[in-house]
Amino acid sequence: MRKGEGGWTTDLRVAQLIESDGPGGAESVVLALADGLRRRGAEVFPVGFSGGEGWLSGRLRLAGHAVFQPKISRTAPIDLTLLWAMVRWVTRNKIDILHAHELTMGVYAGAVGALTRVPHIVTMHGGTYYASAPRRARALRWSATRASSLVGVAESTCEHLASNLHISRSTIELVPNGVEHRPGSREKGRLSLGIGSSTKLLLAVGNLYAVKGHASLVAAAKLLAQRQDLPPWTIAIAGRGDEEQSLRSQIAAADLTSRVQLLGLRSDIPDLLAAADAWVMPSLSEGLPMALLEAMMAGCPTLCTSVGGIPDLIESGVSGWLVKPNEPEALAKAMATILSNADTAAQVGERGRSLAVGRYGVELMIDRYLALYEKSR
Repeated sequence: MRKGEGGWTTDLRVAQLIESDGPGGAESVVLALADGLRRRGAEVFPVGFSGGEGWLSGRLRLAGHAVFQPKISRTAPIDLTLLWAMVRWVTRNKIDILHAHELTMGVYAGAVGALTRVPHIVTMHGGTYYASAPRRARALRWSATRASSLVGVAESTCEHLASNLHISRSTIELVPNGVEHRPGSREKGRLSLGIGSSTKLLLAVGNLYAVKGHASLVAAAKLLAQRQDLPPWTIAIAGRGDEEQSLRSQIAAADLTSRVQLLGLRSDIPDLLAAADAWVMPSLSEGLPMALLEAMMAGCPTLCTSVGGIPDLIESGVSGWLVKPNEPEALAKAMATILSNADTAAQVGERGRSLAVGRYGVELMIDRYLALYEKSR
């Protein structure tokens, strides 16, 4: 590894392994790593499973990466046909490092690494679902204890891993996610939503899953609509998922169809962030959300629940606002505060931007992973 003008550089051949192929935080990290590592001289080999949504693999291919997508059978804990296909692929491509993201690929990377003697790294992005099934936890522990590095993206994630896998916290590396700011157009964002200049926009970005807490946000919007002392406002939720119909029904029942929009999957998030007056994340569980980092990088005032690694990012009232999860009353009160105090919100947004730029830039993340790769040699 060498020090260049843009940071550390390397000639390693790195495989980035992730099971899912849809839009999400871990997938965005893989995309950022693939492009960033290539800028630093590495050869990057993305690996996923066939039959996915095509969101991540499509973007990787568009960026010029050759994606390996073998089939996987879910009928057994380990698909031996898949395992041997991955072993042959790793050997043929002379891979130097296997970097796996999340549980399934973490386990396969451990097995492939043991058979090929290629070192592996496992990054967990915040999900603790593996802890609910002893077999999954044992499999992850087996791989993690043999990995060159086990990584958590937030301190809370590291602590969960130590506790659930019964390993020492000192053996787990903390590598926060990093993002690159993409400027957007306020005019384009507002035009796409049909919002006038006098209307305050509260934006939420996240898959429509129960754990993302959007039902709590809609309940808070119902409370907010009862107040007569606020400027005109609207809420837009960008994302897709299996809670969509339930949320639409909740919005209609609360008579909020003119106030709350479900936008579906959007490709113009920078424009929406530029158009927003505040950004809201009502999640019930998180690691270190990429969407939150992107909002902070854009200087958007942020209101979040105090879960996962979010309190590591936000000091309430200073670099954003925090409320407890699943408490619509507290969420509505905080939204009202932001709507009523534009100058204060702008100052908080700027402090959040400065913090994100200083601590969570994508190049910092790449430097940290390159150091781990070098250590594994």
